[in-house]
Amino acid sequence: MSDQKETEMRATSFRLISDIMRVNYRVRSEPIHIAVPLLLFLMGSSLYAQTNCPTPDHNAPGPLALVSSPLIRVRPSLSQSALTVPTRVYVDVRATLKPLSVELWTGPTGTEVAQFYCRLASNDHPEATGKYMRFSFVLTSCKLVGNRLEPRVFVRDKAQPMSVYEGPFECRERISK
Repeated sequence: MSDQKETEMRATSFRLISDIMRVNYRVRSEPIHIAVPLLLFLMGSSLYAQTNCPTPDHNAPGPLALVSSPLIRVRPSLSQSALTVPTRVYVDVRATLKPLSVELWTGPTGTEVAQFYCRLASNDHPEATGKYMRFSFVLTSCKLVGNRLEPRVFVRDKAQPMSVYEGPFECRERISK
């Protein structure tokens, strides 16, 4: 994101927060301010989007999203609502797709959040495992991981990568003894 866009986004956020802080609700003729909880929520959302991206790439092609596909599998399955790190994530892609590379992206769940996704890593050296090509990624910390992973698979003769979503989940750091 360019510095100018980021500055405009922050200014808009601060105007919104300022407007919200002026809102009062009356219950039994006593004012109750809703600004503080809402302010904390907005700040948390904004900070997440600004700090968790090690390699922002706003010129990356938009993915062709597949909710699930037998052609692309993610191991371990992250739909269990928890991801414990450090761990290794495998993206198995059916060899008939002729995958060139896989990028592992992360971001928040929800709508209108595509601009907050970040590329964690890319791999263009798969291992053949039967009918699949396996791409491997190491996740060492929750600091960079959102609550959804999206492997983007680049295949020959396709401009857009194919992707599947894994999540939502909560990232947890393994406690060493």
